[in-house]
Amino acid sequence: MKTYASKKANVDKLQRFVSNALQKVGVAKPDADLTATMLVGADLRGIESHGMMNLCEYLRGLRTGAINPHPTVKVSAGSPTTVSVDGDRGLGFIVGYRAMTECLRMAQEYGTGWATACNSTHSGAGAYYVLMAAERDMIGMHWSTGGSTVAAPGGKRRLIGNNVMAFAAPGIRHGPFVLDMAPTMAIANKLHMLQWAGKPMPEGWAVDQQGIPVTDPNRYFAEPGAILPLGSTAANGVHKGFGLLLIIDILSGLLSGDGGSMLRKKGEHSHAFCALRIDAFPSGGAFKDLMDEMIEKLHATPTVEAIDHVRYPGERGNAIAQERRANGIPLQQHVVDEIRGVAKELKLSFEDVWQD
Repeated sequence: MKTYASKKANVDKLQRFVSNALQKVGVAKPDADLTATMLVGADLRGIESHGMMNLCEYLRGLRTGAINPHPTVKVSAGSPTTVSVDGDRGLGFIVGYRAMTECLRMAQEYGTGWATACNSTHSGAGAYYVLMAAERDMIGMHWSTGGSTVAAPGGKRRLIGNNVMAFAAPGIRHGPFVLDMAPTMAIANKLHMLQWAGKPMPEGWAVDQQGIPVTDPNRYFAEPGAILPLGSTAANGVHKGFGLLLIIDILSGLLSGDGGSMLRKKGEHSHAFCALRIDAFPSGGAFKDLMDEMIEKLHATPTVEAIDHVRYPGERGNAIAQERRANGIPLQQHVVDEIRGVAKELKLSFEDVWQD
């Protein structure tokens, strides 16, 4: 896909632009700075579907009142290791960060911490939250409801959210291990990226309103169509992907009192978070050594031609982050054009973001 004139955005400059844009629409500087770090952090790790391409949507939500720019986030304790968070329709980044911070606090004292969050908005890439735990020698887990764009196996039209799950664990020489995924064949933003590039979707990703496979992203968005759970067909285990989507709805939606993506009684988005302190387990002392040993076993596995080595989840993102921090982040032409338009409205310059 075409990037903007081969230019790359400097990480720090891009974060500063995002923060300034958020402040222009009423977000307090600490919240704007944090959101900017998390949003750009997705592009930094190569998760473009959850990065800068979403900025204009967040800005529109803040300007129209769909997102509360100055929420009063409420934390209610249920036990020494569990809390529930009401996000007051604030930026999902702020709500999620607060919830995971509570998990880390509880895990530090008690060995584990769990949080649910409701009345929230889109919270970006799950990798950031679980990495908060891995960076503190903990295991992090995250679940979140997404937009209701997924069909049930054998069903017609949209039913359940394109829910996401994330997991991270630390190592010593290798890692962190980071898995951030939706148990579906695709997400809407990836279909938008194919649409911009004029490319078809692979067959098995989506269906139209009659349940018939569709490969044209323009047709998918015009109808609108529905994305399929991971597995796509009964023969390929679509029930497994659908089951994972339901589990995420249960953990993030039902446990928060919201009801999840099919009910949404307390806002459009709900989340759940967990932190586990590894050394709280009597057997946890060798965990990071074993993590390295497991990864080295993966790397030593014989591979087919043209495959250098088997990668562990997060390895590619870790390498991309290191490269992009040094050399800059590429941005899609469509994203640059859209942000430039909004920047003009906000009386901000987007031309200051490029790497020198």
